[in-house]
This record gives sequence, C-alpha cells and structure tokens, in this order.
Amino acid sequence: MDDDYCRALVNKCLNGDTEAFDELVTHHQFAMYNTVYRIVGEQDDARDVTQAGFIKAWEHLHTYKSEHRFFSWLYRIMVNEALNTVRAKRVHYELKLVDHHADPADRELLEDEQNSDLAKAIDRLSPDYKAVILMRHFEDLSYKEMAQILDIDEKTVKSRLYSARMKLREALTGRSTD
Repeated sequence: MDDDYCRALVNKCLNGDTEAFDELVTHHQFAMYNTVYRIVGEQDDARDVTQAGFIKAWEHLHTYKSEHRFFSWLYRIMVNEALNTVRAKRVHYELKLVDHHADPADRELLEDEQNSDLAKAIDRLSPDYKAVILMRHFEDLSYKEMAQILDIDEKTVKSRLYSARMKLREALTGRSTD
C-alpha cells in the first residue's frame, strides 16, 4: 500500500468512513504487531498494545500530517505504546527475534545459540536503547525516520544507537567499552 493510498484512506476516515480505517488496520496490523512484540516480548501483551495503538491512532487521526508517511506516524504510536507498557510493568521480557512470517528454515537460524545470546543482551537494554536497536537493525529505518518516530533529534538517535551498540558489545564479548 503506497503513501498516497494511505493518505486517501485517512481522508476517508476523517470524513466518517470507518471501513477505510479497517483497511488501514488490515494492511498494517502484522508489521505493527511484530514491532510491538519485539519490544514487549509477550504475545498477549503485544496483542493488547497493538490494539491500544490502533485505538489511539483512530482517536488522534486528525493529528496526522499528510506530508509524513502514514506508516511512520502509526509506527511511532505503536513504539510509544509498547515502551510505555514495558516501563509501566517494570518487567523486561525476553526479546523474541523470531519473525512469525519467516519460513521454518529461517526461524531455525534465528533461534541458534548466537542469536539467543544477542536476544538476551538486547533484552537487558533500557527501553530507549532497545527501541533504537530494533528500529535500525530489525526494521531497517533511517535515522531521520527513527527521530520522527521517537520525537527526538537525529543526533540523539545516533548517540543512543552508538551507546546501545557499545552496551551490546560489552555484554557479548565481556570487554568494557571504556
């Protein structure tokens, strides 16, 4: 679904067409769920947070600015909802690196020992560090997109990403970055 079509659906929603929002949800639900799941690490919480994120998107649809990508706007809502949930629970779940849409052979590779160690190290990161690692390395977002989603400067994104990588390096190698 391209950006122009998403913008057209948003306009329909703003004019009272709830089926247009259903189409937006249907198109984005798997990507949003996977993103949330990688942050919260638990299926039931991920479903709840994703649903809450879509409700928040519906309630705040009038704030969407059409010069931005709808995906980025929605992604920001989902990431914020997920981070708020993690912070509220003060519990860090084990990060699941498994892409539920990947074929079984790819899933087996993701579950090997090395990725397990990486998953544990990422899971121990603070929510802010975990978010930038996930966005950059698992969602392949640009620094600019990450800055927009997190509502921070690009320099702050780069700084957080650098710090997160150094913490991961230390956790995986046992060597301090000092």
